[in-house]
Amino acid sequence: MRHTRATVMRTALRLLDEVGLDGLTTRRLAQELDVQSPALYRHFGSKRELLDHMAAAMVEDAFAHLARPGPGQDWSGWLAERGRALRRSLLACRDGARLHIGTRPVGNQVAISNSVIEVLGEAGFPPADARRAVLVISRYTVGWVVEEQANADRPAPGESREEADADADADFEYGLSAILAGLRANLADVRANPADVRAGPDDVRASPDGEAR
Repeated sequence: MRHTRATVMRTALRLLDEVGLDGLTTRRLAQELDVQSPALYRHFGSKRELLDHMAAAMVEDAFAHLARPGPGQDWSGWLAERGRALRRSLLACRDGARLHIGTRPVGNQVAISNSVIEVLGEAGFPPADARRAVLVISRYTVGWVVEEQANADRPAPGESREEADADADADFEYGLSAILAGLRANLADVRANPADVRAGPDDVRASPDGEAR
């Protein structure tokens, strides 16, 4: 039976929720699809490429409505929403953050990352600072969710699952707010001392992993 790339992707994401990242092998995926393992390589050149596409699929819908700031929304509120959307997307999939680590962009992901850098540039960030801002929010969020998912079944002694979730939300927001406060302070310094800003690269683009570097 021949399968489409979309079928393979859906099956792989379902298996991820069932068996976790460690259990998601190409052999297991092939068994689910009732094919031999080599048949998967018609659609993906390697397991790593499959994981790249799975990671992209996880976050695609979350960012669809956050391409640019909404009416009346400043850059920091928009960037915070992107961080929250990334966290929700990663939490929605078993081992979502572990899957995301080390993946490379596919499809239009590089263009999306570059558009975020462009928005920050329009807000006044020098190119190098804009790419760093994108990187910091992304890395903070992914690292946070790695810890959340690693301890998902281990709330603190005497704490309910609901209390643990509420604490995690509040703690994430605290860290996100601290990062944004630092970025706002940096931007204010740039505006106050434009002559002190070192010239960055003329064309700052996202790195091969889809994050600005």
